[in-house]
Amino acid sequence: MKKIFQAGDFANPELAQFYDELPAWSAPFGKEILDSVNFSKPVNALDIGCGTGYPLIELAQRFGETSHFTGIDPWEEGLGRIKSKLRFFEIENVTLLNAKAEMMPLSDQQYDLIVSNNGLNNVDDPVKAFKECYRVAKPGATMIFTANLPGTMLHFYEAFKFVLYQTVNDHLTEAVENHIRNKRKSVEETLSIISRAGFIPNSAISHSFSMKFHNGTAFFNHSLIRLYFLNSWKMILPELIRNEVIHRTETKLNQQAASEGELSMEIPFCIYKATRPC
Repeated sequence: MKKIFQAGDFANPELAQFYDELPAWSAPFGKEILDSVNFSKPVNALDIGCGTGYPLIELAQRFGETSHFTGIDPWEEGLGRIKSKLRFFEIENVTLLNAKAEMMPLSDQQYDLIVSNNGLNNVDDPVKAFKECYRVAKPGATMIFTANLPGTMLHFYEAFKFVLYQTVNDHLTEAVENHIRNKRKSVEETLSIISRAGFIPNSAISHSFSMKFHNGTAFFNHSLIRLYFLNSWKMILPELIRNEVIHRTETKLNQQAASEGELSMEIPFCIYKATRPC
């Protein structure tokens, strides 16, 4: 039997290290995956872009040891974090692979279930990645994945483009639109890609959640923004004006927050469900 945790285990530094393992950004997307998966029978499953283990570890535990999960990610350090969690919580039905979705070192037709939590929408080549998903899926397999949509953080982009239009260079607003199109595909485009890969789309259900901030300064200083977004926004701009534009956008958002009482960023996303034909 696996270890049964006791009250005294809360004094163990390792438990404290792994207790708050749920990433705030990944949580709303991943919850929809957990609610959409069918747990009625054991599976051999694949999580693409498993990061530091959510929802991979949660799914592996909910299915139990009659199922097996493979997590794949090019982020070697993230996989190391998963290994530590698996060891501490004595989870033995997970295998990890350090690889990219576009070229998975996996055999054909071996998975009953493929999931990806905001992972397949962040690959370098989505068309190739979905073809790989088709290759490794068994006939009749289910694929469930989430992806945020083009309206993500619309209030930021409105302020960003306003600053560009008013104070710097109007033509750069088109560069912003190209950035959005490259980063976040519409539902229609995503359905087209998965259909061309060979899957039959079953559903595409849109959701949304909001992230609220005190003001623009808090928004730009948040670790999530600095980690995932800020550098890509700055790279849209010529180097000489990057800091100026970001500063002016921050000021614009601060003004908006002062007027409205807070700064709210909507995150629209879609959960897709598809089947490989038998």
